[in-house]
Amino acid sequence: MGILINACTIMLGGLFGSLFKSRLAFKNSSIFGISVILISTIGFIENIFGVSGQSLESSGLFIVVFALVIGWTFGEWLRMDDKLSTLAGTKNAYMNAFIDSTVFFGIGGLQICGPILLALEHDSSQLYLKSVIDFPFALMFGAIYGKTVMLSAIPVAGIQTLIALAAYFSGAYISDAMLGQLCSIGYIILFFSGFNLLCENQQKIKNVNMIPAILVIILFNLTLNLWR
Repeated sequence: MGILINACTIMLGGLFGSLFKSRLAFKNSSIFGISVILISTIGFIENIFGVSGQSLESSGLFIVVFALVIGWTFGEWLRMDDKLSTLAGTKNAYMNAFIDSTVFFGIGGLQICGPILLALEHDSSQLYLKSVIDFPFALMFGAIYGKTVMLSAIPVAGIQTLIALAAYFSGAYISDAMLGQLCSIGYIILFFSGFNLLCENQQKIKNVNMIPAILVIILFNLTLNLWR
C-alpha cells in the first residue's frame, strides 16, 4: 500500500502542479529544505539512539559513521552525483523532465529503507513519510516541467517493488539492528537533501555519493553474522 500511495502522490502532485502552475509561486525552496532537515534529524535520532535509565545510548552509531565514510569515499570515486547530474542534463525537454524527476524521487534513503521496512515488518510509515515529502516537490516539478513528471512515478514504484522483494526473500539475514542502521543512513542522505535545498545548491553536498554506504551496512552485517 505504501508503494502505491507514494506513486499516486507523485502523479497527483505532478498533475496539480502542471494544471495550476499559474497559481503556484515557488520563489525558493528554503521552507522545504528546513522541513526535510527537521524530519530527517528526528528520524535519525529515533533509529540510532535508545533510552537507558536517564541517558541516551547509541545503537550502532560507530557502524553508521564507518559505513558513511567508506561508502561516501567509494561514491566520490565513482562520481555518482556528477554522472546523475550529467544524465539529467539532456537537451530534450521532455526527457530531461522525466530523468530529473525520476532521479529526485527515486534516489535517496527513504526510497531504499521504506520498501525494506514494508517487506520485513509490514510497516509503511517511511513510505508515507516519503509521500508527504514528495508531494510539494511533485507540485513544484509539475509547475516547472509539466505533466511529464507524472511518468516518473512508474520507475520509482518499480524500484521500490524490487527492493521490497529482495528484502522479503532475504529477511532472515536482516536483523533489527541492521534495519535501524539502514534507516539511519537513509535519514542522513535525506538530511543533506534538505541542506542542499536550504542553500539552493550554492554549497552543494553531493549526498548521492553517500548511497554506497547502504551497501556497506549490508555487507558489514552479513559478514558479522557469518563470522558468528
